Amino acid sequence: MEQETPINKWVLESLEDWDKEWSGRLVSKSIAKEQRRSCRRSLDILGKIDANKLSGWRREWIKWSIETLREITSSESNEAELEEREPQWLEKIEKEYVQATMPTVSFRALKRPLFSDAAILGKLVGHVFANCHEDNTGWAALFERIKPEHRIILEAVVAYQRQKQMKRVRRIMADANQQSFKDACSFIKGFSMAIQKGSMTETGQPAGETSTTKIYGMLIMHQDFIPRLQSVNELYEWLQYMLGKSLIDDIKGFKRIEKICERIGLSFRPPGRPEIRQ
Repeated sequence: MEQETPINKWVLESLEDWDKEWSGRLVSKSIAKEQRRSCRRSLDILGKIDANKLSGWRREWIKWSIETLREITSSESNEAELEEREPQWLEKIEKEYVQATMPTVSFRALKRPLFSDAAILGKLVGHVFANCHEDNTGWAALFERIKPEHRIILEAVVAYQRQKQMKRVRRIMADANQQSFKDACSFIKGFSMAIQKGSMTETGQPAGETSTTKIYGMLIMHQDFIPRLQSVNELYEWLQYMLGKSLIDDIKGFKRIEKICERIGLSFRPPGRPEIRQ
């Protein structure tokens, strides 16, 4: 077995700063304002739907959507901070989803940063560089699949985050040139491997995406809605609605969702007793 070499101070500090900046990221004031305007337009559309005429997850989906949109539009802050809500099942799938966007990075090694090396940092930076570079055609393909009213917001968010991420990437790359020859070579080797593999395909999917990561992406995006579902069957029907029946439209599809829930520890509360009317 290869001997583990303790990480040097530069790599450790870079990884710690990376985590700190990532966990505290904000969107700009202009994006937050545009987000609220878009939410108000969506509220006008959803307000015409009578949720009481629906049942099950469909009713909960409309109610949750309206509540979420109202919360955003009533916010007085011009900066939207990403909240941290980390149930155990979410932590598990987030790691696997991020792995799909950074297929060369060993997240097992990142769990033990004191025994990582500069190549790990190089791979991490390389994937972000590939993902955020202005010549990345995958984003344009992804935007084409999104409704125009939602696309405006996403394009603005991506442009804003791209600028911030590339500034960090270039700062770390400049620091790499000041390290020892061994560490600089290790960093550049990892960086090169990552940009060759890429983070996103030309069609806008994560480089390591599978049908499972598509499901994970939907769960992550709507993490606050998932607890409103009453059963695996409701989750299955909702995923069909969101992703299309072609992805999971058979008995094997339901069994697959059932196994995914078991593996990540996602469980649902049993439905309450039926209401007794006088």
